[in-house]
Amino acid sequence: MTFRLSATAPLVAAGSLLCLAAPGFAEGSGELSLVIAGEERIIPLWAEQSDWSGSANWPSISIYARAYNEDGEDPLVVTLSFEAGNWVPGGEEMRITKYSDGQADYKLFGGGDEEDGAISVSLDSHEMSGTTLSLTGSVDGQLGTSENYGRDIDLSEAVTVAGTFAVTLEELEF
Repeated sequence: MTFRLSATAPLVAAGSLLCLAAPGFAEGSGELSLVIAGEERIIPLWAEQSDWSGSANWPSISIYARAYNEDGEDPLVVTLSFEAGNWVPGGEEMRITKYSDGQADYKLFGGGDEEDGAISVSLDSHEMSGTTLSLTGSVDGQLGTSENYGRDIDLSEAVTVAGTFAVTLEELEF
């Protein structure tokens, strides 16, 4: 087998080294592993839409994840947000939207109050490094439909959700 270097090979190599040596920006990463109405799903974090804000002792967490079908279309979109004053979660809100053929099949909503599905978040670990926050934890509760984007949630045909998350988030920049 013979390898030939072209005249541009040194430029490509130099450019690659510069990219490796240049200071990088941390990016969010992670996933949610959820059982939704009995079906297990792994939903990757959408880092560009996930973040945290507030202070190191009272962060506000926003996790946004989506998983596409095998054709790269029709996502399952999950949002989970909560406050973590002194690292105790509160004010939990969750929303799940499932798309088929470009249209929302269903939209489900849940909140921390009993009448909103008793969505509960537990944190197993948290680590802050500069503007980066890494979290692991679990979530469970019930989701229902809503005619007003979650302000009033109908749990008459509630969908149970339970699972875990392991995410790394960047601080929201204003």
